[in-house]
Amino acid sequence: MNGHAQPFKTWIIQDGMALMWQGRGIVAISVLLTVLISGLGSVVPGPSLLDTEGTPSLIGAIGQVIWFAIYAIPLIPVAYISHIAVLRGEVGFAAMLSNGLAGVLYFARGMMAAVVVAAVLGALYQLVFVSDLLLMSAGRVDASAALRLGVGAMVALLAFALFVLLGAWGAMIVQAGQARFGDVLAVGRRCFFYLLVRLLAVVLFLPILSALVLPVMGQVVAILVAVGIPADPAFMIVSAAFSALIGCFAVVLVSVIFCRAWQLAK
Repeated sequence: MNGHAQPFKTWIIQDGMALMWQGRGIVAISVLLTVLISGLGSVVPGPSLLDTEGTPSLIGAIGQVIWFAIYAIPLIPVAYISHIAVLRGEVGFAAMLSNGLAGVLYFARGMMAAVVVAAVLGALYQLVFVSDLLLMSAGRVDASAALRLGVGAMVALLAFALFVLLGAWGAMIVQAGQARFGDVLAVGRRCFFYLLVRLLAVVLFLPILSALVLPVMGQVVAILVAVGIPADPAFMIVSAAFSALIGCFAVVLVSVIFCRAWQLAK
């Protein structure tokens, strides 16, 4: 079957919403863990990316990578059950147990490795280009800074293209129990434009979704304040919970996209 076939009867967003509901137990645990991690981050804040003199800090970049990886931990089970649900039809805790603990840990190790690589690349990008980004935000970009930012944009696009090419790794692990680099790359190449268009749509959709939930967040914060919770903790809890929900939804959508690409390519 080629990458232009369309055998699916539902929209990706429909599948995403259905999987969020079917895996609501895992999603709820993920949201709770994210809220707890956010609370820990407010009590023990990590080092800033910029030091007191406004220059990039290596210690701050390392701390950013660590916190990025910690925040990704609750999302990995959501990605796992989403892959299982799309490829095998098992949902929720049954999906978590379908391959046993070994299957979960194998999937989690690979996903965490990908998260760490993405976090390191993001931190390096900021360390290299943070001064130019600050100049751009102040409207003071000269020709050399514009050239460096252009190079940075190309590097970011290449990293995104690499993610598109290799993202089917999870689907292949779930179905075949192993994933050779060449096989994963073949799926990415065969369905590259299928993946690219849909992943870009997800990237563009998430800010819209975030804006849509802002009024709801405000109402929930107001309710918590009305029942006696101080405003700052209430805002932290609600913003962390809604951010976690949006993150879970994004993970589910991306999982559906890559699983469908694998089904198209096999």
